[in-house]
Amino acid sequence: MSAVIFWAIGAMLVFIPLPFGGVEEWAIFGLEAAAAALLALSIGTAKPSPDAIRAPFLFKILFAVFIGVAVLQVVPLPLSVLEAVSPRSAEIHAGAAVGAAAWRTLSLAPNLSVYELLKDLSYAVFAFLVFRSVRTKKQAEILVLLMILAGVFEAVYGLFMLFGGSAEVFGWKNRWNQGSAFGTFVNRDHYAAFLEMVFPLAVGYLLAKANFFSLKKGRSLKEKILWFGQERLGKAAILTLLSVVIGVGLLFSRSRSGILIFFLTVGLMVIALSAGGSGVSGERRRGQRARRVIRTVALAVLFTVVIIGIRPIIERFSLEDLRNETRPVFYRLTMEMVRNFPLFGTGPGTYVYAYTMFEEKDLGGVLEHAHNDYLEVLAESGVAGGGCLILLALGALGYVFMKWTGRRDDFVKGIVLGCLAGVAAVLLHSLADFSLRMPANAVYCLTLYALALKTVGLKERAKKQS
Repeated sequence: MSAVIFWAIGAMLVFIPLPFGGVEEWAIFGLEAAAAALLALSIGTAKPSPDAIRAPFLFKILFAVFIGVAVLQVVPLPLSVLEAVSPRSAEIHAGAAVGAAAWRTLSLAPNLSVYELLKDLSYAVFAFLVFRSVRTKKQAEILVLLMILAGVFEAVYGLFMLFGGSAEVFGWKNRWNQGSAFGTFVNRDHYAAFLEMVFPLAVGYLLAKANFFSLKKGRSLKEKILWFGQERLGKAAILTLLSVVIGVGLLFSRSRSGILIFFLTVGLMVIALSAGGSGVSGERRRGQRARRVIRTVALAVLFTVVIIGIRPIIERFSLEDLRNETRPVFYRLTMEMVRNFPLFGTGPGTYVYAYTMFEEKDLGGVLEHAHNDYLEVLAESGVAGGGCLILLALGALGYVFMKWTGRRDDFVKGIVLGCLAGVAAVLLHSLADFSLRMPANAVYCLTLYALALKTVGLKERAKKQS
C-alpha cells in the first residue's frame, strides 16, 4: 500500500500543472478527493523513517492556529460577539440581521471560505503524505526527477507555443500575455513562479548527482579523468541541459518578477553554499566548485537567451511599462482592508468582494487578488491567521536551512539546497503576485518544504535502503 501511495503522489506531481496550473474546478476536486483517499489509505501503513527530522512543536501550533481561524470564520456567531471581535464585519452584516439574536459569520462569504479551507487542507494533507511516504534517498530522487521533468515539459511547451506563433494551451486560445511563454498556465507570472521553483531544484540535483561536493583536492590527472568518467560526465551534461532549458523557459515568460528572481535565486544558492561550506576538511573547496557549477549554468541560460533574442525580455523593463504598473494602488488599498479587519480578516476567498468597498476608481476590471500573497492572506485571515501562516512559512525555511548547514552528505546537500532555493524563489515572487493561489504552485511549494525537511534528516545508511 505504501508503494501505491508513493506512486500516486508522483503521478499527481506530474499532472497537476497541466489543467491550466490546476485551476480547473474538476482538477481542484480531484486533488481534494485524491488527498483524502490517500490519507485514508495511509492509515496503518509504515510510519516515517526513524531518522526523519520532526517539525518543531511551534510550527504545528502556528498551522493549527491558521486552520482554527479559518474554521472560526465560517462558524455563525451572535452579532454581539461579532461586534466585539470584528466591528467592521458586524457593521456589514447588521443590515441583513433579523433582530438582536441574529447570528452571522466573520467571513463575508462563508461558502467561499469553506471552499478555500478545503483546498488549504488538501495542500497540507498532500505535503504530509510526501513527508510520510519518502523513506529513502531513492524515493526522494524519484519525486525530484518527476518535478524536474514536469518543469522541462512546461518550459519546452511554453517555448514551442511562443516561437511557433500559437498562443494556445491544448487548443484553448489564450488572449492574455501575448508574446510571452506561459506553458499550460494562463498567466505568465504563475508559469514563471512554477519554473522558479523547479529551476533551482534541477541545479541542486545536478550538484547532488555529479558529486561536486566531494571531489577531493590533490587527485592526479588520471584520478580526475576516472572521476569524471564518460557515464558521470554524460549524466552531468544531461542534467545541465535540463536546467538550462528550464531557465530559458523562465526568462522567456517575460515576467519581470520571474526574471529578477532568477538572478536572485542564483545569488542565494551561491551565498548559501558559502555559509554551508565554510568548515574544514575540504568543505570550502567543495563549496567553491559547486558555486562555479551554479554560475556556469546561469551563464549558459543567459548565453542561450542572447542567441535566441533577448530584446523582448529587456522591453518588459521599459519606463512605459513600469509607469503603467498599478500594483502599488492595490497594495495601499489592501493595507486599508487589513486595518479595517485586523484580527480575523474578511474570510478566505472573499478578497474579490471586500476590495470593492475600498476601490477608489474603476481600473477596467474586477480585482480578484491583491498581487501580493502576504497582504492578501492578512486581509482574508487577519493578523491571527495570516500572521501565523507567514511566520510558519519563513520559520520553516530558516529551520531547514540551519539543519542543512550541518550536513556533509553529497545527496542531501544538493537536493535540500535546490528545495530551499525553490521555496525562497516563490516566497519572493509572492511579494509581487498571487502565484501561490494557483493549486499547482501551492502543491509544488509545499512538496519542496516536505522534501527538504525529510531529506535533510536522511542518514548515510539510507543509501543502502535505496
